[in-house]
Amino acid sequence: MTSTIPSANPTAPVPPRVPGSGLPIPTAVPGVFLYPEAFERVVDALRAGVARLAATEPFQRLVVPPVISRATIERAGYVEAFPQLLGTVHGYRGTASGWARLRPLVGAGGDWHAQQEIRDLVLLPAACYPVYAALAGTAVDTPARVTVQATCFRDEATGEAGRLRSFRMLELVTAGAEEHCLRWRADWLDRVGRWFTDLGLAPVVEAADDPFFGPGKKVFQAAQRLQELKFELKVPVADGVVQAVASANHHKDHFGVAFDLTADAAPAHTACLAFGLERLAMALIHAHGDDAAAVLEATT
Repeated sequence: MTSTIPSANPTAPVPPRVPGSGLPIPTAVPGVFLYPEAFERVVDALRAGVARLAATEPFQRLVVPPVISRATIERAGYVEAFPQLLGTVHGYRGTASGWARLRPLVGAGGDWHAQQEIRDLVLLPAACYPVYAALAGTAVDTPARVTVQATCFRDEATGEAGRLRSFRMLELVTAGAEEHCLRWRADWLDRVGRWFTDLGLAPVVEAADDPFFGPGKKVFQAAQRLQELKFELKVPVADGVVQAVASANHHKDHFGVAFDLTADAAPAHTACLAFGLERLAMALIHAHGDDAAAVLEATT
């Protein structure tokens, strides 16, 4: 049983939805959806499934807010690499009299926000960044393992089904020596691939790259693929639409250097396995319809 998940077209009216269909409900802006109870049952079953998969390792659980220190994201190198995706937080810091002059512009559709100033927070682009900041300055001679969930934001420019701007990410993160991170990532890539196959999703594993920005984009992407630093697990999420629903990443010592993490007296390496919960739920509903949650509960 398949179901079509609509894309969010900013020029198209929001289509009526059938109550109880379980599919995401478009809003007035692209890439932002509402999620009915039936959809959330699938998301809850996914969380439980990942937790059962991870039960054999000593993960520490961390739930983080949807914002993060701007200084942390700058330190991590995200601003330099992906400025086109970052959502910044701005606020009015002026006077009451100054706002009295700007206030009429709200109703008139004017630039009421012209005097907004950037704040010390940004919208969280990936769930793993708070983990590296929390471990900053420590030695992980015994590998750290953290499972983290967060609502994230990336300013995607497309309205393709499953290409969300606001989305939930569940990540398994580790930090330690290079050999540990490579072995850990390979194990989890295999484990998750088998789980997806058991769920009837027929995943395809592909070497991938991140959407770097600027004149060095192609060089960075080629190096990432050549070194096989990122693998994506891709499945259909709607009719004719195949997307990555999970990725397995090895960051080498990038975050170890940036956050002064060490392992065996050398900069630590990090790796993560990231699940896009909405995309994965969409894929399961596309494959199994109303039975998606039951399939999850019976498989893991």
